[in-house]
Amino acid sequence: MFVKSLLGLALIILALPAVVAAEANCTSLKEQLHKERNLLKKRQMLTQAIASCPADAELHYMYAYSAERLRKYDNALKSYLETITIDSGFSKAYFGLGDIYMVLGNAEAAIRAYEQGLVLEPADTRARASLELARIKHKAASGDRISSGEFIRVMQESNSRSTTEGAIDGPLLRLQIQFAVSSADLTPQAKEQLETVGQALEDQALAGQAFEIAGHTDDSGSSEANLQLSKERAEQVRSYLLTNFAIVADKLSVAYYGDTRPAVPNTSSENRALNRRVEFRKVVP
Repeated sequence: MFVKSLLGLALIILALPAVVAAEANCTSLKEQLHKERNLLKKRQMLTQAIASCPADAELHYMYAYSAERLRKYDNALKSYLETITIDSGFSKAYFGLGDIYMVLGNAEAAIRAYEQGLVLEPADTRARASLELARIKHKAASGDRISSGEFIRVMQESNSRSTTEGAIDGPLLRLQIQFAVSSADLTPQAKEQLETVGQALEDQALAGQAFEIAGHTDDSGSSEANLQLSKERAEQVRSYLLTNFAIVADKLSVAYYGDTRPAVPNTSSENRALNRRVEFRKVVP
């Protein structure tokens, strides 16, 4: 038994130089990456570095951040998740994950990610502001009434992460506006929701800015009928706002997509309700 223990200890001692050398190599690779400014070259270097150091959380985080800057959001999402798998205490990876979910329009998942990161790093003011924004968007998408100040807050958000397939282009707010069944008629609840929207659009904080009102449906019924219904609903929202508030007509345009752009899969009655929505998007010049 004593001989076996000595043998095991000897093997560990012999392996130590290799472990130390591997760690030193990973550290050297990270130092080189921090100095590289070309995003495409850095991405190539990161791929090679991760192959050499697959269990290094910081390298996976750097890869995710690089992919995010290049607007490769699916790759960024996978790498942020891998970072957290390796190191569950990596707060910046949770914040990055929240940012990606926000770009992809999943406010509920973004809230969870920001909250987890803030448990680890509660003093991060940028993440706390992002969490506030995610909560507003989730409330609106769930059909709850938001304040005019909250509408303005969303429309004043940065547009730095956008313009890619599957991502939200420009500051956008999804509202689950309630219409009569198979109709474009606004319900009393819908009119209450639009009261605060109209007040926000009248506010000087949004003066000189233009907005698109986009109609969407779930996948019930034919594609042709859904397209027409989404058009009528978007137009009805625009008409209500122009009739009841001091808003210049040119400030509001209409778009309609029927069931072609679901926010979530049409796999349940709850999801279908989320897809029957009207979106307000600030038109970025």
